[in-house]
Amino acid sequence: MFPSYLILRLLIILSTLMTVGTVGYLLIEKLSFLDALFMSVQTLTTVGYGTIKPLSDAGKIFTIIYILFGVILFLYIAAEFANSVVNVNLQKILGRKKMENKLKNLKNHLILCGYGRTGLEIASQLKNNKLHYVVIDKDLSLEETALEEEFLFIPGDATDDHILQRAGIERARGIFCALNDDVDNLYLTLSAKNLNQDLKIVTRCVKASNEPKFRKAGATTIILPYEISGKRMVSSIIKPDVVDFLDVVMHSQGEDLELKMEQFLVPKDCCLENKTIYSSEIRQKSGVIIVAIKRGGKFITNPESDTVLKAHDYLITLGTTQQLQNFENFVK
Repeated sequence: MFPSYLILRLLIILSTLMTVGTVGYLLIEKLSFLDALFMSVQTLTTVGYGTIKPLSDAGKIFTIIYILFGVILFLYIAAEFANSVVNVNLQKILGRKKMENKLKNLKNHLILCGYGRTGLEIASQLKNNKLHYVVIDKDLSLEETALEEEFLFIPGDATDDHILQRAGIERARGIFCALNDDVDNLYLTLSAKNLNQDLKIVTRCVKASNEPKFRKAGATTIILPYEISGKRMVSSIIKPDVVDFLDVVMHSQGEDLELKMEQFLVPKDCCLENKTIYSSEIRQKSGVIIVAIKRGGKFITNPESDTVLKAHDYLITLGTTQQLQNFENFVK
C-alpha cells in the first residue's frame, strides 16, 4: 500500500510545480490563465500537444527547466513507489519468517480460532494478561493486523488438522473455539481433543440444545452467549448496584478500585501447606482475600480462618494487581 504521507507530499510538490509553471507563463509569455495552466500541465507531464504560440527565448529557457523538473518529479515518484512496495513486501517476508520461528518454539500457549467480535475480545483479554496465543482465521487480510499488533497469526480453516498442528496444538495448554457456527465449533472440538487429549477446550455454543454434544466431544468449558447475556440483563434490573460494582472493580484497569481474581496451586512442601488461613498471614502480608478453595474437584466457598491449607489445593484469590504480586512474592 502506498503510504498516505507520501501521497500527500507528492501532491504538494505537484501542485507547487503547477503553480510555478502557470505563474511563469503568465509573466513571461503574457498568456491568459487558462492557456498558462494548459502549457504548465502539458509541459510538466511531457505530453507535448504543442505550444499555444511561438515561445520567446526566455519562455524556451523557462520551459526547458520546467521539463527537467517534470522528469525529475516523475523519477522521484517512481523511485518512492518502488521503495515503498519493496519495503512492504520485505516487512511481510521478514514478519512471516519471524512468526514461523516463534510458532516452532511455542509451548504451553493458547490457540484462538476465529477472530470475529468474540475472538477480538478474547484476544484483547489475553493481551492484557500477557499470555502467549496464536490466532487462526480464514481472513487473509488479518495478516497485516497481526504484523502491526505483533500477535501470531495463521491463515486457514481452524477445523483442518494440519492448520492446528502448525499452531502447535500438541504443545498448547488450551484452545478457544470462537467460530461463527456451532457445527464448525463442534467439529473443531473433536479435532482438537483428538490431537491433544490434555488440552483445555473452551467453546462458544449458540444453541443451548447443542451443549450435550459439545460435552461428549470433549469440551472443557461451554459458553452460552445468549443465556449469559439474558442473566446479565435481568441482574441489571433487579440488582443494578451489584452489577455496577463488579463492572467497576473487575474492568477499571489502572484505577484504585481494580480487582482481579486469580487461582494459585499450593505445591508440595510449600510454606502454606498444613497451615490455617489465619496462621499463614496471607491477608496481613499480601492483602489478598481467599474467596474459595478447590479441593478434590469441589469448592469450599468463603473458607473460615481456621481452614487448613493442603498441598494441591487451588486457592481462588481476590485482590489488586499489586496485592496479587505481593502474594506471589510472599509464597516464593
